[in-house]
Amino acid sequence: MPATAPFNYSRYYGIPEDLEVILPAQLINTKELALDTGFIISDQPRTREYVFNISQALAAPDGFQKPMIVANGQSPGPLIEANTGDTIRVHVNNLMPDWSTTIHWHGIDQKNTTWMDGVTGVSQCGIPPGRSFTYEFRVDGQRGTFWWHAHLSVHYSDGLYGPLVIHDPDEMIPETDDEKIVFVSDLLPSYLNSTSKWVPFESGVEPLADNILLNGQNVYDCTVASTTYPPPSSDEVSSLSSTSEPICTGGQLYKTKIRTGQRVRLRLINSSSFFSYWFSIDNHSLSIVELDGIEISPITARGVYLNIGQRASVIVTANQTAGNYYIRATLPETCFLPYVPYTNDGLAASEYAVKGILSYDDVSLDEAPIGIMGNTSNPYGVENNGVRGDVWEGCDDMPFDLPRPMREIQAYEVPEENKHYIEYMFRQAQDVNRIFINKTAYAPLPDNATLWKAVEQQFVADEANSYNSWDFGLNQQVLLVPGANKGAQVVINSRDAMEHPWHLQLVNHSSVPPLPCLSIFMGWGPGLFGTPSTSPNDTSDNTATTSSTTWNLVNPMRRDTVTVPAFSHVVIRFETDNPGLWALHCHVAWHMEGGMFVSLAERPEDLVALIEGMDPDTRALSEGFCGAHGRSSS
Repeated sequence: MPATAPFNYSRYYGIPEDLEVILPAQLINTKELALDTGFIISDQPRTREYVFNISQALAAPDGFQKPMIVANGQSPGPLIEANTGDTIRVHVNNLMPDWSTTIHWHGIDQKNTTWMDGVTGVSQCGIPPGRSFTYEFRVDGQRGTFWWHAHLSVHYSDGLYGPLVIHDPDEMIPETDDEKIVFVSDLLPSYLNSTSKWVPFESGVEPLADNILLNGQNVYDCTVASTTYPPPSSDEVSSLSSTSEPICTGGQLYKTKIRTGQRVRLRLINSSSFFSYWFSIDNHSLSIVELDGIEISPITARGVYLNIGQRASVIVTANQTAGNYYIRATLPETCFLPYVPYTNDGLAASEYAVKGILSYDDVSLDEAPIGIMGNTSNPYGVENNGVRGDVWEGCDDMPFDLPRPMREIQAYEVPEENKHYIEYMFRQAQDVNRIFINKTAYAPLPDNATLWKAVEQQFVADEANSYNSWDFGLNQQVLLVPGANKGAQVVINSRDAMEHPWHLQLVNHSSVPPLPCLSIFMGWGPGLFGTPSTSPNDTSDNTATTSSTTWNLVNPMRRDTVTVPAFSHVVIRFETDNPGLWALHCHVAWHMEGGMFVSLAERPEDLVALIEGMDPDTRALSEGFCGAHGRSSS
């Protein structure tokens, strides 16, 4: 029921009073998400210019009013649309009175522009309150589905994210009649500090979202009291009365139209903070044609798994009886509930899923949906024949040697000095989960960025394959990757019982041919790479047998975000053709903020020269932000 007295957001969330209230019709730009923009696909490069005004507001994406961070009053934020070869220029104005922020361009190759990557503490300091920064970069050789999001604290969890689509007249995707963007996001009821005691009585446990959104909207059961509302950090929880709760009006489902016989491309993006999903449409098969900006030979499936940060393009054919069909994004509960020892009434009321409506022709959107939910237990039609073992079921990427990229490359050869190993585990410290990588937890520099520290260093060639060889500080977790146009390999070893989505900010191009290579997903297996292991969940040091790695060296899949299964390892490779400081981190927002983060200093001997040659005004502005922060979060 609507509140009978105004709720004092400033009192309980520490945010400005009298925030603008944004109605759902203004919060969600349906024309942009439907790619109904009249954009002309061309091979003639040009500059695409945008302005983002970042502000705080009150909105109700699911009918339950909450404070949000928005761009131009939108969440999801404004669409960036470009052609391959274009230059993208985005003027970001931080209108928030107290908080700094940055914008990261997820999956975009920052070729020779590492300072435009937007990773706070690595490639720049936060844009202070009341200040502006212009991001400018080219999108050569890339095409497909990407997204942008805040990369400071957990700001994107509060709504600061949006789509980025790169078109290419030569894209190797089957022809379609229409296309749409579909975001899947989790929704928290309040601002949360990335280092707060996240859950009452369960310190160190990640907060569960209250709801899940499709394209920024859903319904909410207003009779359900959220277990994370009021915020656990409030000392005055008991003083709140039922008449002072935020307004709840119920919200609405995401709905979209399709014509009989049409083939529609859905560009799926998981922009969540904690959850992964199986995406499906009742009674319809999906033809998967793109993963993380890489065209693949079509794979017919009943569902597709998306971990945080991952994207997939699927083609849906309207070949069923005209009617309304549920679009579903369903949480694989076994992937996270065993590790979160509490429940959330709002999330449970949603049955751990979000629904939307795919409506045929002139069928009324008010008619009851028909059809049945497909079986996603084996969505790819691949038998358990060794290609797909126990480690790769339920909440992991499709078998990594199943998708075949349309633009072929071969595996890079890797010299010994560029083979690197990281190993992570969780430990509780100061009432939150801290993640230790090679026994050290990452902590960002409070008033600086690792990039600016790089120019103070003297690189020594024989210090490759080591952490912190420069004077970055132990908790900066800097891994040196030297050598021009060579291969580099990183093994990610898990000593944790949960799967984790690892994102490598570095996205590079192979020089001949000019193809986007991202990080090449080379191998995977149970246990720790190259060490004895008796079973996938054996983390002891006294073991007898050898773990196994399955390799894929012929036209391997490339992704910028890969799932590392529990007590397992993955092996990625990339070409060292782009000097820079690049983040490698878990894309669970709480884990990244808890230290699950490494920086790769690629070709550090060339990086210093690159920084020295950057535009002096841009450098002065960016360096000037260091030490001038507002707060990162509440």
